[in-house]
Amino acid sequence: MRLMRARINERLERAARFPVTLIVAPAGFGKSVALRDFIETARLQAVRYDVRREDGTLLAFVRRLSEALEPFAPSALAAFPAMQERVLAADEPVLQLSDWFVEHLKRCECTIVIDDLHYAAADPASIALIADLVERTSDRIKWIIAARSDVGLPIATWIAYGRMDIPLGEDDLRFTTDEALAAADQTDKELDPQEVEALRQLTEGWPVALTIAMRTRTHSADLRTASFGTREMVYRYLAEQVFAGLSLAQRQFALATSVFSAFDGAIAQSLGANQEFIDRLRAKITFLNEIAPGEYRYHDLFRDFLEAELRRSGEPEWVRSLCEGAQLLENRGEAAAALVLYTKARAGEQIIQIIERDGFTLFERGEAAKIADALDVLPDALRGKRATAVGLRAMIDASLGRFEIAERGFLAGIGMAESDDDVRMRLVHRYAIELVRSDRDCVAFLEPYARNRHIEARYRVPLLATLATGYVHAGRGADALSAIEHALSSIDTSIPDETRARLYQQAAYVERYAGSKDNARAYANTAIELALANNLYELAARAYSVLYTIVHDTADDPIASLAILDKLSECARKGGSSQARLFALVASYDVEVERGDDLVLEQLDRQMQENQASLPRLRSTAVLPVQALRAAWNGDFSSAFSMLEGTAAGQTTAEQRALRAAETALYAIAAGLQDEGERELHAATSALSESDPSAKDVIRARLLAALAELARGHDAGAHRYITEAERSLTAGMARLRSFAHAVRTLYRVRLGQCDLETMSAALERLRSEHFGGLARLLSALPLAASEAGYSALTPAEREILQLLAKGASTKDVAGQTGRSPHTVDTHIRSICRKLSCSGRREAIALATSQGWVQT
Repeated sequence: MRLMRARINERLERAARFPVTLIVAPAGFGKSVALRDFIETARLQAVRYDVRREDGTLLAFVRRLSEALEPFAPSALAAFPAMQERVLAADEPVLQLSDWFVEHLKRCECTIVIDDLHYAAADPASIALIADLVERTSDRIKWIIAARSDVGLPIATWIAYGRMDIPLGEDDLRFTTDEALAAADQTDKELDPQEVEALRQLTEGWPVALTIAMRTRTHSADLRTASFGTREMVYRYLAEQVFAGLSLAQRQFALATSVFSAFDGAIAQSLGANQEFIDRLRAKITFLNEIAPGEYRYHDLFRDFLEAELRRSGEPEWVRSLCEGAQLLENRGEAAAALVLYTKARAGEQIIQIIERDGFTLFERGEAAKIADALDVLPDALRGKRATAVGLRAMIDASLGRFEIAERGFLAGIGMAESDDDVRMRLVHRYAIELVRSDRDCVAFLEPYARNRHIEARYRVPLLATLATGYVHAGRGADALSAIEHALSSIDTSIPDETRARLYQQAAYVERYAGSKDNARAYANTAIELALANNLYELAARAYSVLYTIVHDTADDPIASLAILDKLSECARKGGSSQARLFALVASYDVEVERGDDLVLEQLDRQMQENQASLPRLRSTAVLPVQALRAAWNGDFSSAFSMLEGTAAGQTTAEQRALRAAETALYAIAAGLQDEGERELHAATSALSESDPSAKDVIRARLLAALAELARGHDAGAHRYITEAERSLTAGMARLRSFAHAVRTLYRVRLGQCDLETMSAALERLRSEHFGGLARLLSALPLAASEAGYSALTPAEREILQLLAKGASTKDVAGQTGRSPHTVDTHIRSICRKLSCSGRREAIALATSQGWVQT
């Protein structure tokens, strides 16, 4: 065997110089042994995932892969329970899971070994996931994969692009003549070399068959008869020889342990076998491998044989063995593994016992797939009349996005659980959460429970917090604050950290929309700290979203906003939350468009394109205004207007309606659509009258409205909007102040009060305040000619007009300017001529109404 191992190790060493190494050969060719020897010899820093038959679904595969990766990426397994619910309802689970794994592995440099990948091929999505992960991580992670076939992996592409060498196959793993003779010498039996070569030829060098044949001293003449059949028939013949050579106790032990994917010393001891017994058994059964210290696994082919033998004993014996194995697992606290065996046995009473005792805990640990399989085999009499079973089925249906079906299940389960407070309150809270997620009103449903002071704090606190968010959605801010304050004051030692994290996140959300921004910030930071400590990444992302909205609304700091969005996006990827990730992407896009950085926007454009299918529901609220601004940079005001036309009325608040209408008006007028622009300006004015004048959106709306007025030549209207905006600016609004300054400067350029160099300085100030996108908008705007001739007045004439507007007479003006009364009258006549006015009174009235002078 040493010769063979050395040859295969040398071949694997060459293949492992590439990012991907693949071993493809049928069962019994020693793939697992070759992998084990190579890992030990090469001293690789590797994790190994031995795929089992039970891993044939995408969720089961992902969970086991997460367990295997725990030494290098412990956060993946911790985050899996929350991830499983999103995967169940995902339209593209492979992409979502690939993003999730890549995020958790992004700092890893290691080797990942996957053996028996063919078992995962029962679900093509699992193979697609591995293929995508290899593509995205092979620059820093080496992959070694073994399977009975190529299972649909893109081998040709990997070879063509230099990611892997030619796969190791049957020919690489067969015994050569010299290797077979050397292996025969290592047995405790004397074998004739010619007999060994005959056996090698009959088995075609198939390692498992040849090894068994030599161990059992099978004669080539006897094997020749079996060799006329398939390879599996050869193996079965040899396995029968091995089984026949066992003692009765060894046979019974082998059959009893064949129901387990793997078993350890404790299970063996429960079945009456000590270490000496196992050692003797392994000496007779070559393919009982020790996969970890004290943990054993039969070769798949031999396990198949044992299971077939067990089934031949009859269905009752098969079921009894499964149930006894499940009971052993259950007694040592392995409820999920026990549930799998009970499900195979269709043991309804035992299934319902685990479901009622451990069902909710298993669901929260990410075992929804095992629960679903178990519920499916339950008789209707058990499944439909037990509150826990009905409730868990509803939770699974809700995770699959089937809310209408889930709702009936929740209500039925709650009704059945009147005498079981634990089950009832779990289902009440879960149903309330699903109502909120589905944009349904949860207030009427939750209020009776929230008022019930007899409910334990560990149940009542999360109900109060969820009710508070429901009040926010219903516009009942005072009730929301009261409910969340009550929830916070009820926290005690019975409340686990995970519940506390959710509570503080909900408190931050409530305070953000109905209370104090300072409180919201404090609660959000506490929620993030607790969430990250407990690997609740999606929850941390939601808390970061609250922080972002606070900074965006109050601090007016784009760099701080982007820093929060980076953390939000990272948590969203680790938590597998596509919704939170999309929020971060769109918000980053908004900030970067305002900054006007083309290099960054190129990257974001690609990401936006990749998420195009998810954007429609967000277009009117977030994406379209940003895209419209970019269109306006290039002077395509018609497209900008088309994107926003008709969207102002659908905005949530008066402030948002004012901002959207002002934007739309500006683009319409700049595109030459005067009637449409006037209509949108009217809508903006109406919304502004209902708005908080100090709100950032309102100040911005007034400045955009001023630009719209300038674009249509209404200087007085522009002056009014600019003045109103400037009056509302506060000390913390440096960026908006620079925007107001730029709009005021543009107005002054229009009136001839300053030159283009001053305008350039104002635009540069905008860029320095990370408002480069708005600077580009101002540069692209077409401004209409003024309705009056103010721009034609000389500086002296403007000074005289200003004094006249303040009530000065000709004599007063002469005294203040150092001119003679005759010269002043001459200037006044020139002013009236340029403004097409009949006299000084009309000139003063026009100048005042247009905002050219201040009285």
